[in-house]
Amino acid sequence: MKYQDKARGMLVGLAVGDALGAPVEFLPAPSDFYIKQQGEKIEHFHKNSRLPAGVWTDDTSMALCIADSLIANKGYDSYDIMRRFYEWCYSDYRKHPQAPLDVGNQTLHALDEWEKSKTIPKDAEKTESAGNAPIMRLAPIIIANTFPNKNYPTLKDGYESGSLVISPEDENSEFIDGKDIAPTLKMAELSCRETHDSIAAITVTELFATTLYSALHGLEKRNILNYASRWMKGEELDDFWISNINELTERPLKRDENQFHDLGGYIVDTFAIALWGLQNFKNFKDGMMAVIRLGGDTDTNAACYGQLAGAYYGYEAIPEEWRKGVYLSDELVKIADELLEMDECVIKRTRFEDDEFFKPDNA
Repeated sequence: MKYQDKARGMLVGLAVGDALGAPVEFLPAPSDFYIKQQGEKIEHFHKNSRLPAGVWTDDTSMALCIADSLIANKGYDSYDIMRRFYEWCYSDYRKHPQAPLDVGNQTLHALDEWEKSKTIPKDAEKTESAGNAPIMRLAPIIIANTFPNKNYPTLKDGYESGSLVISPEDENSEFIDGKDIAPTLKMAELSCRETHDSIAAITVTELFATTLYSALHGLEKRNILNYASRWMKGEELDDFWISNINELTERPLKRDENQFHDLGGYIVDTFAIALWGLQNFKNFKDGMMAVIRLGGDTDTNAACYGQLAGAYYGYEAIPEEWRKGVYLSDELVKIADELLEMDECVIKRTRFEDDEFFKPDNA
C-alpha cells in the first residue's frame, strides 16, 4: 500500500501541477499585477482562455503516451512510444478536445524527423537542446520499474558497492542498490533521447529519475538531493554534472524565491525548481503554490514538482479538490495502479543504432 499511494501521488501529482500551472504559464512572477490578481484563483481549477477547468497540457499527455505504451508492450518499445507521441501531436490522442496543442520546438522537430526516418544512425550528432520535456513525462517509467512484491534488500541483508544506505547507524534502515536502479536510469535515458538527445538533457533526466525513484522508495528529503548523482555513468554526464553542480544542488536549498522568478524551459532550472519546492515547504500544497507563483514555465515546473512531491507525500496528501478535480482523475489512478502491477518492465527495442537494444522497426 505504501508503493500504491506513492505511485498514484506521482502520476496524479504530475497532472495536477500541469493543470494548475497552465493558466498562468509564462506570465510574469508575483510582482506583476495580473498574477497578483490571480493569486487566489490559481489555487483552484478554473476555466480560462486556454483550457477548461482541471485540464492538463502536453506534460501529462506525453506521460500518458509513455504509460500506455509500457502497459501495452509490457516494456519499453521506442518505436511505439514515438508513434504515440506523433498521434498525440497531430490528432486527439491523449489530450482534451478543447486543449490547444502545446508542444516544445525540440519535441516538434524530433517528431518531424521521426516522420522522415524511424531510426537514429550511429553517427548522429548530439543536439544542443536542453528543454525540460524529458523530465516532465518521467513518472510512468519510474512507477513501472518499481515492484512492490520484490524483496528489496535491507541493511540487515548486507549490501554491495554502489548501494545507498539511508541511515547507516540504523540496522533497520532501507537502502537502494545500484543494480536495482540501473534499468530505470537506462530507460529514462532512452525516453529523453527520443526527443532531446543532448548531454545536458540526458544528465538531468538521469538525476531526476534518481530523485523520483528515491522519493518513491522512501528516502528522506536530504538524501533525495544529496544522492541524486550517485548512479550516474559516463564521462560526459559527469562533466556536465560537475560544471553545473551549484545550479543543480545549491539553489534548491536556498529558500529565496527570487532566484527562480520567470525562468523558462531550461531543464536545469526546472529540476532545481522541483527540488526547491520539495526541500523548502512542508506539504504538497504549499510547495505547489510556491512553484507556480514563481512565474515562467509554470505548468512544466509544477508538473515536475508534482511528480516528486506526489511520490514523497503520497496521493492522499494531495488536496482532494485537486486530486479529484483534475481531468481524468479516476483513469490516472487506474493507470498508476496498472503500471505498479507490472511484473516486469524490460527494454524491448530502441531506434538508436548505437544502443544495445536497437532493432529495426519491422523486427
